[in-house]
Amino acid sequence: MKFESDSALGRYTTQKIKRVIPSGYVIETDMGDAFLSEKESTGNLEAGDEVTVCVYHDYDGHLTATTQKPHIQVGEVALLKVKAAGDKGAFADWGLPKDIFIAHAEQAVPVIKGKYYPVAAYIDTETDRIAGSTKIDKFVDEVVDADTFEKGEEVIIIPYRRTDMGFRVLINGKYSGMLYDNEIFKPVKIGEQGKAYVKQIRDDGKIDLLLQKPGYEAISEGADYLKEQLELNGGFLPYHDKTDPYVIKTNLHMSKRVFKAAVGGLLKAGLLEIQDDGIRLK
Repeated sequence: MKFESDSALGRYTTQKIKRVIPSGYVIETDMGDAFLSEKESTGNLEAGDEVTVCVYHDYDGHLTATTQKPHIQVGEVALLKVKAAGDKGAFADWGLPKDIFIAHAEQAVPVIKGKYYPVAAYIDTETDRIAGSTKIDKFVDEVVDADTFEKGEEVIIIPYRRTDMGFRVLINGKYSGMLYDNEIFKPVKIGEQGKAYVKQIRDDGKIDLLLQKPGYEAISEGADYLKEQLELNGGFLPYHDKTDPYVIKTNLHMSKRVFKAAVGGLLKAGLLEIQDDGIRLK
């Protein structure tokens, strides 16, 4: 991750209580003293005790601590809901009383109130405040070591940008990878979390992904899926060896290769028969 921070600001960390005051506690942090309300405490705390908090600036600019864990911490990317969008920028819900601010200059596309977007949380060097950005490419690692992932490893993805070749996606909240159009066999939506599989880490360190399991597992999974689709359609589907690959991709969300292998697997298991106009479960 390109924007990890050692500061307590915007992160859920363990800090020490410096002193007790009538309305709460003064927390000692690397950014200075932060106020923790008595309402936030889980018991009788004393000076020297440790407490796990997230430190942020309140609306007046004062350092404030909360025991609430935010949806996202500085150095992370996650899906956040935009609560307001206007002339000054946008505000997204990150789980704390003060929403995270996303300036217009940090919006990959103008965000819309009520919608969810992948947001990176970082420290704005000009203001020393926590801020958000939907320009994910600036913050995630596009190049990784060869042993970062195993071939075929399952990962969590969030597509965040359309390209001429496919979709740029966030991987496990830390890395950037590619899904290519010619290997996508089901709908992909920007901001919609899902799972994918590592196809390869290329010689240049970039990550290519697949939406279906590679190799034999994909064939086995494809056979189960095809059987399920047949059952949902009364035991018959109007697709066969001569069907156009685009028709299979559009209607079954699998490649022609996987379809043919899945048909072969069901035939071998004695579950399927081929007819002139399609395939039918026995």
